[in-house]
Amino acid sequence: MVLDLPAGRIARPIITIDVNASVVDAAKEMAENDRGSVVVTSGGKTVGLLTERDILRRVVAKAMNPSATKVKEAMTSSPVTIEKNRPLREAIDLLNRKGVRRMLLTDQGKVVGIFTLRDVVKHLRICLYCGKEIKGYVDSDEPEAYVECECGSRYHKACSETVVHCVSCSKTLVANIIYPERSETFSG
Repeated sequence: MVLDLPAGRIARPIITIDVNASVVDAAKEMAENDRGSVVVTSGGKTVGLLTERDILRRVVAKAMNPSATKVKEAMTSSPVTIEKNRPLREAIDLLNRKGVRRMLLTDQGKVVGIFTLRDVVKHLRICLYCGKEIKGYVDSDEPEAYVECECGSRYHKACSETVVHCVSCSKTLVANIIYPERSETFSG
């Protein structure tokens, strides 16, 4: 199961910004890289994490000027970390206990990656019809085929043929049924 895999299997590379950069520069970096956070460094060493939420609560809500505010004034100085080889279930438990949405992964104390709750959910595929896990590339050498509805609901291929209409939004999952030519069958 995915939850038994090392947390490092779903980690994404980090993007960094210097502690003395402006919050505007950090926000631009996040936007350019389609990320919700940046790892804050000083002299090449990790000293914190700046998230969209930090910017909202510590800069925007206090009507501070983001161009004049330094990253070190808005960052979280003690981000939650876990060793990359720890099981994902342990990492999720830690996220819940600490009440955070993202976690830095370390390798012998050095930050090597980051993951968010969204990354976890992306890798947990559950069939909406039968409720069982759909094995993906992260946890299996042979990932299972699945059907994804326009609304994002996922089904095992066999379950999609049974349910036909999405349980969540009622859209048709199977648009075309293709019957084999007689020459393609054993009787042909």
